[in-house]
Amino acid sequence: MKSSPHRPSIELLFKRGLGSAEIARRLQISSSTVRNVVAAIKKRGDASEVKKSGRPRSVNTRNTRAIIKKRIIRNDGLSLNRMASQLGIARSTVQSIVKNDLKLKSYKLRRGQYLSDKSKAMRLEKCRKLLQHFQVRRVSDVIWTDEKIFTIEPLPNRQNQRQLLSKDDSMSPKRRLAHNRLFPKSVMVWAGITATGKTPLVFIERNVKINSEVYQKIVLMDNLLPWVTQHFAGGPFILQQNWAPSHGSRSTLAVLEAHFPGFLDKNLWPASSPDLNPMDFSVWGMLEGKIAGKVFATVDDLKAALEVAWASIDDGYLRRTVNSVKKRLRACVKARGSNFEILL
Repeated sequence: MKSSPHRPSIELLFKRGLGSAEIARRLQISSSTVRNVVAAIKKRGDASEVKKSGRPRSVNTRNTRAIIKKRIIRNDGLSLNRMASQLGIARSTVQSIVKNDLKLKSYKLRRGQYLSDKSKAMRLEKCRKLLQHFQVRRVSDVIWTDEKIFTIEPLPNRQNQRQLLSKDDSMSPKRRLAHNRLFPKSVMVWAGITATGKTPLVFIERNVKINSEVYQKIVLMDNLLPWVTQHFAGGPFILQQNWAPSHGSRSTLAVLEAHFPGFLDKNLWPASSPDLNPMDFSVWGMLEGKIAGKVFATVDDLKAALEVAWASIDDGYLRRTVNSVKKRLRACVKARGSNFEILL
């Protein structure tokens, strides 16, 4: 029976000798309510409500939902565990409210380059210039280049590197350690792609400083120029590079003017823009994925694995990746120079 607020009044009038019908008339309530209270008085001696057994009432109330919604609006990165602890309720209740009542889902944070307001304005201006540039020149003729360091000892994936053990063995010598050396041997790799092919991989040893002389000789003249001569066979091409000091020195600019006259200069290529360079937003990640989880005994073993992985990248992938650049430029303009991955 649903609790009635008239229980004390019904008990008082009943003990004065009034019948159920008269009590109902005086209190202007239903006779069934009076009869139920009177039956309880006759059975237990008073009209007090008996505490019901069984499952307690849910804390998923309108008030609780409102509190949780307000806290998420203030901070959408708030931990569900912390929220449950602060409210004194079970995490499963908070999770149920967030998922089923508020219709929210947990998403991993997107990774992106930090951009100041000045950087955003610069990117916006240069992306517009690049889009105009590619109205008269073909994006497929661009040689997209970059450098990256690879180590013989890749970082472990702590989420996926696991070991099945009994509880007794969990603290025994059987428990393996995922470790990394403090300074693992590594090699700097330079490479480039177009929509129709790949440059050779250029390995620069760790103890070699990439100054203007090294960049011009080892990268541009010894490797890139012979490849360009063969691949484009006298046809037009455009060289893209980042603008590290060795790439933008006067002597390097002289080499570029003489042998790579179609390069994207500083007035066109925006700084802080790995999300616009296919090598950064796609190719290096693919190459890493092909050698992921492997630990190499020597740098030469690492180089050999990289060569095999590099050779396996097909022209269809290169074409799709390069063709996505103009879409990214438009997205960057739409985002006013800010991070734009969510728009793709």
